[in-house]
Amino acid sequence: MQIGQWLADGHLHVAELDGTLAGYRVQHRHFFGEAFIEMLMVAAPLRGHGVGSALLLHATSCSAGARLFTSTNQSNANMQRLLAAAGFQQCGIVHGLDEGDPELIYRFATDDVR
Repeated sequence: MQIGQWLADGHLHVAELDGTLAGYRVQHRHFFGEAFIEMLMVAAPLRGHGVGSALLLHATSCSAGARLFTSTNQSNANMQRLLAAAGFQQCGIVHGLDEGDPELIYRFATDDVR
């Protein structure tokens, strides 16, 4: 089970809203040695309540001054809007992972990136 492994490895960060598990983020350093948000998931009924923004804010604050990357499918307009609002900028594209739906690569835009 992938979530169990992420938890065991210390890569899983969770968000609660009113005592309920609202979402989670998986972050590691397997992307060319850089911090990478592999997964960000918010419970469907709690979307639009700031949970995704809070998870991204926590990720950017934990990576202060370092590079932080993530990706999403081109078809995932909601995630693209969330990333843009959080200060991420598109910096690349990968074709061939999901046929007909390229993966867009994003980097957190910060002035103090090395």
